[in-house]
Amino acid sequence: MSRDRSWGRLRATVDATRESQNAAGPEGPAAAEPHAPAAAAEPHAAAAAERRVAVVWPAILIWLRHLVPLTLLSAIALSPLIAIALATRAPADLAGAKSVLRVGWTLLAAAWFPQLLLVGGASAMIDRAPATGGPRSQLRAFGAGVAQMVRALVPCLVAAAAVLIGCLALVVPGPMLLVLLALTAASRERGLPAPLLDSIAAVRRQLPAVVLALAALFVLDAAIGLIAHRAFAARLPPKPTPAQLAAVRDFVRVIAAALVILSPLPATVLATIRARIEP
Repeated sequence: MSRDRSWGRLRATVDATRESQNAAGPEGPAAAEPHAPAAAAEPHAAAAAERRVAVVWPAILIWLRHLVPLTLLSAIALSPLIAIALATRAPADLAGAKSVLRVGWTLLAAAWFPQLLLVGGASAMIDRAPATGGPRSQLRAFGAGVAQMVRALVPCLVAAAAVLIGCLALVVPGPMLLVLLALTAASRERGLPAPLLDSIAAVRRQLPAVVLALAALFVLDAAIGLIAHRAFAARLPPKPTPAQLAAVRDFVRVIAAALVILSPLPATVLATIRARIEP
């Protein structure tokens, strides 16, 4: 009985509150004023959510539209890894095969730095030609991408050193610095530490989007390694045949080729996130 009375009083209170709000209507501006800041903030929150959602599809379109220059820029950024893959020879026995497999996984572990450098090249695909106001040609976009990657090389090296030092000191600061400095290559600022500070300021305005883009990049790298390992080196007997040993070498080369082909997509996503942040 007491529970029924409590529910009855609660319902009566809610109904009375609702009736008072309806009675106030347009004649109660004082009651509506406290909700004005929240109502004013709603368009900004909706616009921010819309910017985060509308990143992947435009990035895919940019990637497809500039597939050739982005792939060439990816090959340039990943050229040290390509050189290591091409220099890898077929092992002679199982012990050598395990060593070659470690080379392949090491390439994947080191791919994050050239992939973040490639963000600078991808940012040039988004910019428009200043003279005509239209999109750059493929050749001009490629040249602008090379120039941006050259300009971003030293800041990216500094950012990578900061990330590695953070990982060695403590586990958490390293990934945090990686996220905050992920857009360093896309910065147009000159001189240190301006590109790093610019990246930190930009990431703080689009933190969820940058975190998701970086997570997708590492998932992509892991998927490349797992698929290549399953296809070329999943089951090695104690005495592998020459064909199986050659497949282990191909494991490393396929990883390098897949990184060159697929890395431009997450790099373009990150560059698109940076381009959508108002300066």
